[in-house]
Amino acid sequence: MKNKIILTTLSPKTHRTSEENLGIEYLKSSLVKENYDVEIIDAWLNEYDVKTVYEKIIAEEDNILFVGISSYMSNTAPTVELISMLKKHNPNIKIVCGGFGPTFYPKEYLKSGSDYIIRGEGEKAICLLANCINENKVPYDVENVGFLNENNELILNSMERLNENLDSLPFPSRDTMDVVLNKKSTVNMVTSRGCSGNCEFCSVISFFRLSDGKVWRTRSIKNIVDEIEMLSKQGVKYIKMVDDSFVDGIRDEQWCKDFADEIERRNIKVKLRGQIRADKVSDSILYNLKRAGFFSFACGIENGSQTALTRMNKKATLEENKKALELFKKYGYIVQMGYILFDKETTYQELLENYQFMEDYDFAVTKGIFSEMFSAEGTKLNTRLKNENKLQESDFILNNNKYTIDDIIVNKIYYALKKWHKSHSEIYDMTIDPLTAPKAISDDAMKQFYDYTMILKKKDLLLFKIILLKIKENPNIDVDQLVDSLITESHQDYEEIKQKVKILYKENAICYNALANPFI
Repeated sequence: MKNKIILTTLSPKTHRTSEENLGIEYLKSSLVKENYDVEIIDAWLNEYDVKTVYEKIIAEEDNILFVGISSYMSNTAPTVELISMLKKHNPNIKIVCGGFGPTFYPKEYLKSGSDYIIRGEGEKAICLLANCINENKVPYDVENVGFLNENNELILNSMERLNENLDSLPFPSRDTMDVVLNKKSTVNMVTSRGCSGNCEFCSVISFFRLSDGKVWRTRSIKNIVDEIEMLSKQGVKYIKMVDDSFVDGIRDEQWCKDFADEIERRNIKVKLRGQIRADKVSDSILYNLKRAGFFSFACGIENGSQTALTRMNKKATLEENKKALELFKKYGYIVQMGYILFDKETTYQELLENYQFMEDYDFAVTKGIFSEMFSAEGTKLNTRLKNENKLQESDFILNNNKYTIDDIIVNKIYYALKKWHKSHSEIYDMTIDPLTAPKAISDDAMKQFYDYTMILKKKDLLLFKIILLKIKENPNIDVDQLVDSLITESHQDYEEIKQKVKILYKENAICYNALANPFI
């Protein structure tokens, strides 16, 4: 019997620098426990193109049981390309796709040549599916699996109940650790799964709620700190906690204190970055997480207007957002605001409120002034807009459905800010990346990147103010022409900042290998 499984993820079209893929590392650890020989080809981290991945796979095709591909919004196109190349070379090679893409577009992935898809969490499903493939059985009874039957009909098996004992999972295999450390890239960890929030636009909620069970689950403190300690002994200094919500469920002030106590008891010295909801922030929580090593958080503030927050179904109120930001400032955290300036129903008044909010909390990191709400497949937002016939749907390669903003004036401002952002997107992304995907650099270097981010933000806010005032004075103004002139006037300033940021990259021996923002 064939025993070799190759797990891969293709390089996405993204404005972020490469990071390790924990998903396929968790899958490998589970498959290895079942005595399968598993090889990981992380194309993003290793900067492989599709052809290179293809050649690595066919070099071993005689021994391969199947190829597993992790696919999501920004790497759908190369995933489909690889499937096509493999099937053209050898129609009998088995391909399994998992992740957000196949979860929400199962038929499309199967029609593109994948033999099976796995929806939702995959550790148990991939092991049972591997056994079925090995035994040449049709996996009718394997939960989370989908396939096309002999009549080309879509079969989606029932969903497995969510695993509540995350401590039962083996640690991720960390096959790519040497590459991560050599690139000074972020080392990722996940200490919980899911989120108890209910934001209308969120794919994470939709992903986990396909299955029964607790929507948010945690590992034990001992289990988490064991992994942190193991990574620290391997030379890791910065860890990004990729939990959708680090403080949730049973994690309260006491839990955060106990977590920090355990880190200090073992004398572990690492720097941590995570994500946290504003309604979960308190003085005690931020104090203790600082003790544990946290220096930076992403916080889903999303908007500076209460009407917009209500429309998004955010749990945190505007006042809770303000309180959270003040506490981040008190404890000296670098805080990145998750932000959605525009949605379909944004009003001019909300834009005014957002401008003032961003001015009041100008220390918070944002990736440029422009941001918009994506209508991703499977979200409550997408379902609502579909039902109201307000979607202009794209194909699954883009994993996003477009809509038009209702208010004519707001729509003009939307395109103006989008044009401004697009003209500077490279410098935004390059400057913020060492903060949001923390690199193994000194505190002083981190501060320099932060300072340049603040310079860019002030320029953005000035532009935002000018547009809001000009369009109020004359709603018929040619905003497009106004922005063009402002872009031209500011060109030299931005070029100078870009060159200084490039010098910072060189001085700190880190590389910016991302692409232009594909979502602008």
